[in-house]
Amino acid sequence: MIDLFGRKFSRSDLERRVGHRSQLGGVRLLTSDNGPSRGVRLLEFRTGTGFVFEVAVDRGMDVGRAEFCGASLAWMPPTLLPGPWFFEQQTEFGWLRTALGGLNNTCGLVHIGNPETTDVAHYHFPARPEERYGVHDRAAMIPAELVLINERWEGDRLILEAAGRVTQAQAYGENLVMTRTYRAELGRSAFVMEDVVENRGFLPAEHMLLYHFNIGFPIVDEGSELIAPFAEPPELLFGKADLDDPASWARFIAPKRNWVQQTFSHRMAPDGQGLVRVAIVNPKLGPGGTGVAVTYDQRAMPRYIEWRMMAEGQYAVGIEPCTNGFGRSSVKAAGELIILEPGDRRVYTTEFAVLQGAEINAFRKKVKATAALKPAKRVSGIGLHSRLSRG
Repeated sequence: MIDLFGRKFSRSDLERRVGHRSQLGGVRLLTSDNGPSRGVRLLEFRTGTGFVFEVAVDRGMDVGRAEFCGASLAWMPPTLLPGPWFFEQQTEFGWLRTALGGLNNTCGLVHIGNPETTDVAHYHFPARPEERYGVHDRAAMIPAELVLINERWEGDRLILEAAGRVTQAQAYGENLVMTRTYRAELGRSAFVMEDVVENRGFLPAEHMLLYHFNIGFPIVDEGSELIAPFAEPPELLFGKADLDDPASWARFIAPKRNWVQQTFSHRMAPDGQGLVRVAIVNPKLGPGGTGVAVTYDQRAMPRYIEWRMMAEGQYAVGIEPCTNGFGRSSVKAAGELIILEPGDRRVYTTEFAVLQGAEINAFRKKVKATAALKPAKRVSGIGLHSRLSRG
């Protein structure tokens, strides 16, 4: 049954009441026709609950605008989500000019973190023994090949889905293909994002991945809270913070002038299925509060980074599950650097959902119960055999 307007409907009930199902929701292909995003293909998902999100096909299949009942869920940058043709690849920090912003940015597929140089001699190109990667690499600004748009009934459930293929490749280099599928459902304020990353080349390739969910006002505001199964106090990667005070990473303040970013690395406690659930909630937004939740598989993404940016204008919190931390040398030393052999693939499944009222209390109880469990030992990114297969 489909839950709409506080009532339950079967497929037959709904089809008798509308001329076309697009009256209720659906997915459709659009194109931006103005400003820096002109020419960018967009997949608009509407779930009939007030939850609407746009997948930017030409921006790595990431989600740009996302709204619930007219209120933005994402931090939107002043650059207005430009097309990939403006990506300043020749600069180490060009990612910050063109990629950052919208609901989600894909970081990788070879590198995450600040600019670094790595040895690529295994690609057998003497003219380029090393490669210099800029901030968070380039997957977020690669145009995808659209391979699926579909609306289908499964009994009384209407499934909305779309898929695109992002290829990060070069001559004498990596050939990594990420096939991303979004699935939403009429009557639910949520979507599932599934990525399959494959090495389609004939030489080993390094692989890093981070999801940069940029949650903004009005979800993020003074008094908003990060709810998560923290296993221990975090490590501070950038900025200054009192690590003895949980409010320094789990509570948010009003925008502050001259704010310096804070970046924390958290160790999270998974549930019995290996899943980690985190949410940002504004208790003042609507009756009982409103928030967003991200659920990810810790077996595939063992690390979690929080970007706490309380600056004026650039006012956002990053929910960032990832395969490894920052710093290639330290990642290698820790045995966390993933090497995809030819034919190897990894699967990443993540859910994004809107929470309201009683859902927040239920979420909080579930996280509290998970945090009470004994934290799982950190696992190497190389050894995640349950999520890696030979294609």
